[in-house]
Amino acid sequence: MKNIIIFVVFILSLVLVQFANGQSVNDIIDQYVTARGGKDKLASIKSVYFEGTRQMMGNEVQVKVTKVQDKLNRVDFEMGGNTGYTIVTPDKGWTYIPMMSDKVNEIPDERLKTMQDQLDISGALVNYSDKGYKAALQGKETVNGKEAWKIQLTNAAGKSTTYYIDTKTNLLIQTRQIVEGRNNSQNEVITDFSDYKEVDGVMFPQTMTTEGSGPGSGSMTFDKIEVNQPVDEKLYKPSN
Repeated sequence: MKNIIIFVVFILSLVLVQFANGQSVNDIIDQYVTARGGKDKLASIKSVYFEGTRQMMGNEVQVKVTKVQDKLNRVDFEMGGNTGYTIVTPDKGWTYIPMMSDKVNEIPDERLKTMQDQLDISGALVNYSDKGYKAALQGKETVNGKEAWKIQLTNAAGKSTTYYIDTKTNLLIQTRQIVEGRNNSQNEVITDFSDYKEVDGVMFPQTMTTEGSGPGSGSMTFDKIEVNQPVDEKLYKPSN
């Protein structure tokens, strides 16, 4: 009987710990959503336009980003007199990088799938369970001199991203994700978010910095952010 009681107490303690952890991670994510502007305000954003510059391997690149919720993520860039773009939609995607090719290339299906989370303007943390993610709180860490909650978000395919949320501002300050590189190599991509600005009641980071020294590293700063502006249908298709 004593062993049975101990076993029951052990099981109940596990359930209570899991429940407490679940409540904790949800509380933190709710605080993040509120800090961004709240669920209703985030849900009201159907399109967003960013314009700014990216510092990449010693070069300055002019960048324009156009997003339409669940429909479009388009990045247009200009560098050294050359212009190009990347287009991601729910069905197809294209890249045009004149420094590499004079043709528009269709994005392969497998790669396109990994890019389609860019179609979500509010981000994976907002209504994460409805989007098929699981969240786990992994304690606190110091990130860039700031105390941050560490949350691991995992999708249905088992792919995880770690989010660091500032314990003071409740805003996202960093993400970490393992991505596949060439020759089946795996690389950790670390992105920092800073210099938040309120636009139409929603907080957006104006600066995003990808750490490292490779071609994908560098910082991007937006000096213009607009929400719910009309989007030309021509932007959904390649222009070359």
